[in-house]
Amino acid sequence: MGGALARIWLTAGGLWAGTTYGWSHALGPPALVAVVAAAGALALRRRPLARLVAIFSVAVLLGAVGAGLRTQRRSPVEAMAHGVPSCTLSGRVVEATGLGTLATVRHLSCEGRAAIDRPGNVFLDIRGHPGGTVRAEGWLIPLTDEPFDVARRRAGGDAAFAPTTVDVQDPQGGVFALAASIRTGLRRATATLDPRAAALVQGLTLGDTDSLDPVSVERFRRAGLAHLLAVSGTNVAIVLGTVALAARRLPHKLRIAVGAATLSLFVLVVGPDPSVLRAAAMGGIGLAALSLNRTGEPLNALGLALIVLVGARPALVGSVGLQLSVAATAGIVLWSGSLARRLPLPGFLGVPLAVTLAAQAGVAPVLIGTFGELSLIAPLANLLAVPVVAPATVLGIGAGLLGAAHPVLGGLAARPIAPFASWILWVGDICGKPAWAAVDVPKGAAWAITVPLLAAAGAALRARHHGDGGAGR
Repeated sequence: MGGALARIWLTAGGLWAGTTYGWSHALGPPALVAVVAAAGALALRRRPLARLVAIFSVAVLLGAVGAGLRTQRRSPVEAMAHGVPSCTLSGRVVEATGLGTLATVRHLSCEGRAAIDRPGNVFLDIRGHPGGTVRAEGWLIPLTDEPFDVARRRAGGDAAFAPTTVDVQDPQGGVFALAASIRTGLRRATATLDPRAAALVQGLTLGDTDSLDPVSVERFRRAGLAHLLAVSGTNVAIVLGTVALAARRLPHKLRIAVGAATLSLFVLVVGPDPSVLRAAAMGGIGLAALSLNRTGEPLNALGLALIVLVGARPALVGSVGLQLSVAATAGIVLWSGSLARRLPLPGFLGVPLAVTLAAQAGVAPVLIGTFGELSLIAPLANLLAVPVVAPATVLGIGAGLLGAAHPVLGGLAARPIAPFASWILWVGDICGKPAWAAVDVPKGAAWAITVPLLAAAGAALRARHHGDGGAGR
């Protein structure tokens, strides 16, 4: 297991480092050929260390060249954007992200220029569902070197489109239409709840916080509960666990198929948030292992998930959401089991507290290095709030499914969510309000925390290798 773990994480780390470098230093295929040849020569020496160096080197170059080639890619849409022309656009929605809604261009005609029907992607500041169609008139705007536009370019955008008139249609038929109807069903169902509770449930189940007031969002952030307002790996685990329990009497292969279908539909419903993609990739790897009657090692699955995600979507290396998701998962896997055994508490209290502390330790360097802030009350707030997240999520998704069938059914199904939502809101208010709930920390302090955490991670890995420690399995 140790050798496989090293190879997987060296590959993941190499891809991550190479992709980060490649965004700003364009490397072409000749560089890839040169380094792969050198790595191959090292590997032929048949020494374990040389092979590990070769694996890491190849991964770095693959990441760097892949990112470099993307930065050099130019589409007709990008070329047409120069001069900010007035245009008419028709296209299909790919995904809704924090950077805007990404749409694939089907037809683009701009004033004084030849129309194009070749592929290209534009970002629009509108709300749309994947698979839906968009028709708009407005201005085609080139992406600049500002950080926001750089992120849009890395996410696949060729230009931005500022519409003066726009018509967005939900997908008609197929799995995209089903996902859109579930989202709409949940919004209708939660309309029967208190506005704050309705907004929270939409955040828990869809990651949609547009309706939640800024004061609540700020208090959740200071309380270390902001992750509850964005669909995360926790939600994926809750949904898969619920479906697995319901399908436990089905034949083995059918259970795997149901799990895979549920996972795919859930990602379509909530959108490709980085933490959701991480959890979905791990879930897919776990389902593949089960289909082969093999047990999965969580750290191996996490590393493989990173390889898949960074290879498929290199822009994710800059996602704080993915960094937090990976750090929290690694912390839980490495430390929660040993912490739970050492806490002088009964299991029903010790295990949740250990998981909370392990996750908070894992994300601390990322939070400090990115935001320069650390929530002191986060362990307590999470210990109080997280136990009711599962029932609220399951009931919310149930309300969305029933709401898609009939609004009245959805409204009735949403009512039991109210006490869970009220409790989470109360915890966020109480824990996020004090001035001392979160403190400013110099961003450079992230390294001071990272070093001992890496040492602790190494100790945990050695303990796992000798069968004495690690996360509960």
